[in-house]
Amino acid sequence: MGWVDSAYLWAYALTQIPWGYVSEKWIGARWTVSLGTAMIALASVAFAFHVSSLWLGITARAIIGAGAAAIWVPLNPALARWFAPRHRGLQTGILGTASPVGTLLGGGAMPFLLTGSVALFGLSTLQSGFLWSAIPGLIITVLVPLVIRNRPEDLGLASLDNNQTVTGKPMKEPGFGHIMSHSWYPYILALVYAGYLGSLYFVWTWFAAFLNSAYGIDVRSAGLLWAFAATVPAVVSQPVGGYLSDRLGRSRTVRAALVATTICSLLFVVFALLGPRIVPWWAVISLTIVFTLFVNMWVLVWPFTTLMFPTKAGGAVGGFMNTVGQLVGASAPVVSGYLLDATGSYVLIFLAGAVCALIGFFASFWLKEYRVI
Repeated sequence: MGWVDSAYLWAYALTQIPWGYVSEKWIGARWTVSLGTAMIALASVAFAFHVSSLWLGITARAIIGAGAAAIWVPLNPALARWFAPRHRGLQTGILGTASPVGTLLGGGAMPFLLTGSVALFGLSTLQSGFLWSAIPGLIITVLVPLVIRNRPEDLGLASLDNNQTVTGKPMKEPGFGHIMSHSWYPYILALVYAGYLGSLYFVWTWFAAFLNSAYGIDVRSAGLLWAFAATVPAVVSQPVGGYLSDRLGRSRTVRAALVATTICSLLFVVFALLGPRIVPWWAVISLTIVFTLFVNMWVLVWPFTTLMFPTKAGGAVGGFMNTVGQLVGASAPVVSGYLLDATGSYVLIFLAGAVCALIGFFASFWLKEYRVI
């Protein structure tokens, strides 16, 4: 089960940079997103016919992860050409809401699809459930080429991308390799982003288990409580956070969100130390909602990939940033497991989440809101 789950995360992390490069260099966001979505749908179809094969399950999850990596990274620089820099935060926040909405809808629908769906092609109910789950992806694969355009110029409109430094003078367009070898800012971005994702995965991975262990809430109820608290607040916080970053300053908003994430993680530590006799379960859920509001403001980091660097390199730079962040996120459950085995407590797990957010906070002081190379 661990290999099946982690196959998605590792493939998603390791294919970020290649997709960003392919999109900007050759086929554009339009066809990159189409190809990635098709991979997700077809892998689900293949697995539906062979659900008993462990290796196919691992492979299918890896293909789905690689396909998912082809969505965000190409769209981020593509949208930078359609939205003026002053609206970049709100634009990214709206795009980001797709993640919690998809998680909520998919997570809620899959149990019903796998147990009560209409059988297809003589397959079992379980197999048919996976087949039904592929249908939205197949539909989107057809729709994406009809809707997405790589550049406003494709429709005779002017690009709203900004190619200026803080002095207002245009800059040359260095490539991804030059940026990575001559600037330390991509690595700063990666630290900030990893701060968000590290904190998110350290707290989220074991949260349902914490509710079950500390408060005796049954696994199904704990999972539903987690699903609600971990997704619904993000639908609000991501566009609102993006709007605030456009109005109050991007670096300032990123730092404020990371401070709030750190405080919430430390409060989880306090709650775990005090135990259920002092801290009621509803207080933990309430804290989780507040934590989710701020930790999901990771979307605020993405505009920096096209503000600090040329848009044509934004896909690859964003891919690098996301690779580092996702590898930290993928490692968090493993590290958490060892901490739980060693101590029998969730205190160090929540503390690790706070440390990640704090590292991201300190790194964010080096972020710039203009071209740096």
